[in-house]
Amino acid sequence: MKKTSLFILFSLIVFCAYAQELYIGSFYVTTTDEEKLYGDGNDKWAKRMPAICDIFNFEQPDVLGLQSLTEAQLETISKRLTSYSAAGDILFNKTLELDSLGIVEEMPEGSTCSFARLKKDGKAFYVFNMCLSTDTNIALTSATRIRSAIGEINTGNLPFFLIGYLGVNETKTAYSRLSARYYDCFKQAPIVSAEYGTVNNFDLAANHGTARYDFVFTSKTVNVKAYGQLQYAYFTKESDGSYKRRLPSTHFPVMAKVTLPK
Repeated sequence: MKKTSLFILFSLIVFCAYAQELYIGSFYVTTTDEEKLYGDGNDKWAKRMPAICDIFNFEQPDVLGLQSLTEAQLETISKRLTSYSAAGDILFNKTLELDSLGIVEEMPEGSTCSFARLKKDGKAFYVFNMCLSTDTNIALTSATRIRSAIGEINTGNLPFFLIGYLGVNETKTAYSRLSARYYDCFKQAPIVSAEYGTVNNFDLAANHGTARYDFVFTSKTVNVKAYGQLQYAYFTKESDGSYKRRLPSTHFPVMAKVTLPK
C-alpha cells in the first residue's frame, strides 16, 4: 500500500516537473475611435475599461495578446493588471520570464504582428500576436508573411502560439493558409465553450451567427486541452435610473488551455 502511494506521488511529481500548462488568450479591445461606430454611444472606454481589467484579473491567463487598442488604453490595462508585464501588446504573467520581443517586419500595410519569446519554469515558447487587415487579399498576404516569419524567428523550432484578429473569418483563404500548418485550438480542443461567433459589435440582442474572426493557433507539438470564448458583461446606470447590460468590447475574448511538450 505504501509502495503504491509513493509510486503515485512520484509519478505526479515527474508529470508536474515536465508538463507545463498554459492558459493563453486573445482579446480585441476596440479603440476609442472605433467604439463610436457601434452600440448606442454609451459603450465608452471609461465605462468598459474596469470590466475588462476585472475579467482578466479574475481569469489570470498566463499570456494575453491584445489587438485594436491605443497606447493610452494599453498603458491603462497594464497598470490595472498588476500581475502582468507588457511585451508591447502582449501581456504575460510576471511568473513568466521574457527572453526577447519584436515585430514581424515587411507586413502589408494595414496589418501588424508582434512577437515575444517567453519562458515558464525554464521552458521557452513563442507568442505571435496578429491584427490583420479586413481586406481579403491583404489578409491573405499577411497570413503568408506570418507563416514565413515564424520560421525565420523561431529557428529553434520551439512551441509557439499565433493569436489575434485575422481580419476575415474562417471561410477565407487567409484562415486556411494558417490552419493548414497549425492547430486551430477551437477545432483541436476536446472541450469547447463557444456557442457564437467572435464579433458582437456591442449588441447583446443581435444574432451573432458562428463566424470566427479571432483565433488561437498553436504549433502541432502543443497539446490543446480546452478552448473557450469569454462572454462576460457589465451594467451601466442609465439616465432614467434603469440599468443596462453591456459588453466590454465589440469582440469576445478567445482563450485556450494547453500543455507544452515535455
